[in-house]
Amino acid sequence: MRMGADIRMNPARDRRASRWPGRLRRLDRRHARIAAVVLSALVAVLGMRALLAPGRFPVRSVRIVGNLGRIPQPLLVAAVRPFLYRNFYALPLATVGAAVAQVPWVGSVRVERRFPRALVIYVGRLRLAARWARGGWVDTQGGHAHLGGYRVPAGLPVFQGPPGSEQEMWSHYGRFAALLKPAGLAIAALDLSDRGTWRVALRGGPRLVLGHEASVRLARFMAVFPQLAGKWPAMRQVDLRYTNGFAVGWKTGRGIKQ
Repeated sequence: MRMGADIRMNPARDRRASRWPGRLRRLDRRHARIAAVVLSALVAVLGMRALLAPGRFPVRSVRIVGNLGRIPQPLLVAAVRPFLYRNFYALPLATVGAAVAQVPWVGSVRVERRFPRALVIYVGRLRLAARWARGGWVDTQGGHAHLGGYRVPAGLPVFQGPPGSEQEMWSHYGRFAALLKPAGLAIAALDLSDRGTWRVALRGGPRLVLGHEASVRLARFMAVFPQLAGKWPAMRQVDLRYTNGFAVGWKTGRGIKQ
């Protein structure tokens, strides 16, 4: 009797078989990491939902800081009251600032969170620069304000220009006023046409038609102003839209070109 065994060896298959436990271990570790990430994200989402829930962590106090001046305090309190007891962490500060900015005589607004659960609102008083001829007022930031029913300072200049030109007019007003100040002249009204033509009405004096390149033309005119000071009260209008001179319109109706 012959006994034997037919044993066939396949080294490559054996090596592949030996790799499976390692691959399984790596796959398990990868799945564990993915599960940990998903679990962490889920915990974070649930935590944020709990943190930002409307009824949780309400605002407990609001502090208003600033020189309130003419700002009506009852209206200021009324603007802030809706935000009391809202969620401290979810409350959009820009919304609070926008509500406070609607109160008459409020200029600048800045809102900050103060832990544990307080809001601090810094309020700047509105400072008026001019009366807007189309209705309302222009403040010293070039913004447009409506103050119906409130007394405003007297003697402010009048601005008349295209809608939305308040900022540009306030900027030019500062330049023109600086050029006129050494001669003791002040602006009563400032006009900007739709075509960009500038006109300046002076207090107790004529109207200056500057056209374009207004600052350059006004500076050139002020250089020769001392020679015209004696005739100033009789002038009705001075047109500076000439390359090498200007034209004067007199109150008596006669005119002269210099």
